[in-house]
Amino acid sequence: PESDPRELDGLVADTVLDGARYGTYTLRAASVRGDSARFRGEPRRDALLTARFGTAEGALVLVAVAGGARSSESGHRAAADACRWIAEAVGRSHARLSDDIRAGRRGDLKSGLHRLTDRGYGKLRARAAELGREPHEYTVGLRCLLLSADPECRTRVFFGVGGGGLFRLRDGSWHDLEPIVPQTGALTGEAVVGFGSSVPESGPGGDRLTMDLGVTTAPPPYIEDPVPPPAEPFRFRASVARPGD
Repeated sequence: PESDPRELDGLVADTVLDGARYGTYTLRAASVRGDSARFRGEPRRDALLTARFGTAEGALVLVAVAGGARSSESGHRAAADACRWIAEAVGRSHARLSDDIRAGRRGDLKSGLHRLTDRGYGKLRARAAELGREPHEYTVGLRCLLLSADPECRTRVFFGVGGGGLFRLRDGSWHDLEPIVPQTGALTGEAVVGFGSSVPESGPGGDRLTMDLGVTTAPPPYIEDPVPPPAEPFRFRASVARPGD
């Protein structure tokens, strides 16, 4: 794309690569400009952000990918904003999120991440108003992975809103794990193995599962106030990784 020498801080790289190793897993992340955008000299509309919060076994790794609307000239800016805002929210609550993942508290994770995501989309709507745009002109599809740095924790948490996909490569075959869009108030995703669990129970693909004991706990301190939900349903899945996945 043509560059303005007065706005070089707004340049978008054609390709972004990132990666690291934590515990027993290796992270590889990439965002590449599409062929049509490259042909037309348009910027890459996707944004990629990877970040680690915390240290040692309590650390939490976030991978966030957002895709802006093709019809919007500012789609790449909306994508960058969405990734940054969800990372800020996760970072502020990383200690509680890390504990929930390692303990297999699926319900707390789903509700807490839902609130964090809604807050991010609320900011997108506010930014659209500041720019004098309609909300649909400054929105994104968001896909995130939360990974514990604890080598004993095999739970992988996915969440997002809007278009995209989630696939797992296992034993040489791709498996579509994209959560089914839920009815309002419904719970989605598979049960999660509890941290340190050693009892195999039946589940999809032979994954180990855990049960919700219904123990009453204080509301998680993810955000302060409720916000209007995004136009599309929240998607959530927590699954158990096997060696080689």
